[in-house]
Amino acid sequence: MAGGVEASNRLAEFDLLEWGARILTGAALVPYLAWGVYTLRVRYRYHEDLPAAAQAATLLALGLFYILEFYLLGVAMRNMKVYYAFAVLGLAVSGAALYGPLLISMISRLLVDAIMPAERSSTREPHYAPAEALERDGDFEGALREYLVIARIFPKEATVYLRIGDLHTKLERPEDAVTWFERGLALLDSADKGLRIVNRLCAIYTRQLERPEDARRLLHDYLEKYPTAEYADSVHKRLQRLQESA
Repeated sequence: MAGGVEASNRLAEFDLLEWGARILTGAALVPYLAWGVYTLRVRYRYHEDLPAAAQAATLLALGLFYILEFYLLGVAMRNMKVYYAFAVLGLAVSGAALYGPLLISMISRLLVDAIMPAERSSTREPHYAPAEALERDGDFEGALREYLVIARIFPKEATVYLRIGDLHTKLERPEDAVTWFERGLALLDSADKGLRIVNRLCAIYTRQLERPEDARRLLHDYLEKYPTAEYADSVHKRLQRLQESA
């Protein structure tokens, strides 16, 4: 009788352990999937790479996740070897899809740094001629692809972001245009150049996207950044008019 009770207790303990492992396995998948989708969005929607430290931390966390997940899956599926094999395969495939581009990006960065150290590569200048030639021929999509490559190589170059924004306006993609114009604007340190981009953005926000609140935000940010600029008074008056019409 005592042996039966003991066996029953062990069975209940195993069931509890299996269910706990299943719950933890599912919970761990949430940040794994969410962060993977985020990195893909940053890369393919905004054409940016995570900083090197963030890439390294992500890959380290990914390794720890796999160790924990494989262990938990082994506990949860101790009597389901076939399902365990499919679960491991699914994790491997999803990992390649979600984090493969990040791994390739980091390896590429390490190779470039090894071949061309930062102190040497920093002296290089963007080469716009191929993109400009395509743009003159009316191949805006081809020019856009060229500029996107340049943007990856020179992530601190405002000009390339502004050119990408300009191409998006020519392709009648105002939503994408404002994203790139704002990224370029953030890198500018000239009041005159900044005002030209602000004016262009305000026109797109008010006339095409019907988002006057973003136009007001840009004007307000410009005045904060360049309070003594030559055209600060006219910018302030324009901001007042937009606020009054809100």
